[in-house]
Amino acid sequence: MERMDVRVTQLRGFLATDPTNINLACDLADALCAQAEYAQAEAVLRGLPDGETAPGPAFRLARIDLIHGRHAQAEAGYRGLVEHGHDNLAIRHDLAFAQLCQRHVDDAAATVEAALARFEPAPALFVLKGRIELMRERYDEAVDALDRALQLDPDDEAAQGVRALALFDASRFEEAAVAARDCLLRYPEQHEALLVAGTMSLWQSDLDSAQALFERGLQRHPNSGRALSGYGQLQMLRNDLPAARDTLHHAVVAMPDHIGTWHALAWTQLLQNDRDAAETSYRKAYELDRNFGDTHGGLALIDALRGDYDAAEQGIKRALRLDPQAVTARYAKTLVLEARGENAAADALMGELMPGSPLPVHEFAQRLKATLGIQPR
Repeated sequence: MERMDVRVTQLRGFLATDPTNINLACDLADALCAQAEYAQAEAVLRGLPDGETAPGPAFRLARIDLIHGRHAQAEAGYRGLVEHGHDNLAIRHDLAFAQLCQRHVDDAAATVEAALARFEPAPALFVLKGRIELMRERYDEAVDALDRALQLDPDDEAAQGVRALALFDASRFEEAAVAARDCLLRYPEQHEALLVAGTMSLWQSDLDSAQALFERGLQRHPNSGRALSGYGQLQMLRNDLPAARDTLHHAVVAMPDHIGTWHALAWTQLLQNDRDAAETSYRKAYELDRNFGDTHGGLALIDALRGDYDAAEQGIKRALRLDPQAVTARYAKTLVLEARGENAAADALMGELMPGSPLPVHEFAQRLKATLGIQPR
């Protein structure tokens, strides 16, 4: 770091004597970005007479926009470069990444395919193609793209981690665990591998390991929706409900189209006896997918908790028709059965809730009953 400070000082001195030298300004901006001094780097670049139009400064300004999450501005910057005839693999890659961050998946895919057709194959492009296929929920295609990246460079850190996540999302859990472990042995801070390892530790109720893994991921990526989702569920399991609710709210802001995170937020709200907020969360999930069984089950659970057992039964039927294993619907059914005096059937159904669920629904159910003042029999 000390050597980098010396270099920054030297470059500032050189630029002061030649303030319109684009190459010097770009070198100084690069040195400042290496220290995460992005605002200073931006000021240097914008201080040039042609700072927003010359290709070197314009590329760096677009990348600073990308780093700061100003994805539409970044896309506009990269498009401007291409339109003025400044085109290379790095520009196309970052343009596609900016499009993907805005969830313009088809545009991002088209940009990547154009880059693959025009330039030499590069691991970074195949990693980005893998990310695009993950967002499309085309998991086999994602794994294929990441395998291609690793054929080009077996040591590519991002390819290893994103491949672990693709395997995980494809429900190939044993392969995902091995891939995440192997990646973290070489690259202990790789984000996607941390997500996979953290989630699997959470599912195995190894809360200490899960906490360490999610915290490592969030240290470098504080707005990672999936890391926030896992960490919020961990806090919920530790019964730190105010913190869990805050974390999961942050998660749904960062990742508004992830149904499972809306469900986790709803559980946290229910455990705080806030049924209205929980209903809002389930309805957000419903807006994303009207055919998701657990969402219908969650809405049925709200009806059951409010004592509207007829409406709850209708919701339970819809949920179980869509997903016979929907845990929220089955829990709602236990409340309806209890309310109608069918206690033995309710107990039997409650006993079935534990197997196959990554989170301890039975425990949540008992805590929810205590929160709502429903006495155990």
